[in-house]
Amino acid sequence: MFNKNTAIRMITIMVVLSGCTLWRPTAPQNKAGEDIKSHPAVIPERTGIDARTKAAGEFRQRACRFLENRKPDDAINLLERAISLDPKEGRNYYYLSRAWLMKRNTAQAIEFNNLAEIYLGESDEWHQKIENQKKSIENMR
Repeated sequence: MFNKNTAIRMITIMVVLSGCTLWRPTAPQNKAGEDIKSHPAVIPERTGIDARTKAAGEFRQRACRFLENRKPDDAINLLERAISLDPKEGRNYYYLSRAWLMKRNTAQAIEFNNLAEIYLGESDEWHQKIENQKKSIENMR
């Protein structure tokens, strides 16, 4: 087989070569201390909207189209993603309640209707929508 010297040489070469993978390039100097406001994930200050909120809004809009086309499962998937990006946006919970109502799952519909009320209850327009949704849920029970 191998003699002792060949085995030692192979082990030495493997150790030397494995050490090469420990090297990590340094960050380019022009990126050090980059200002967060110039980062592409942040929308300019004048809008007050960040990329996560914008993405959540787009998911919600797509989910509403699925609800209009009577596809609650697709809407639920998008609305859950929207909530993970923007958990304080009450409209996501309202539409999620609507989707569960379409699936005739009143327990889930009630849960998300309650969350919508927590986040949107101050708005007169949304308060009325939430109350109407509650009545729809009760009528289904």
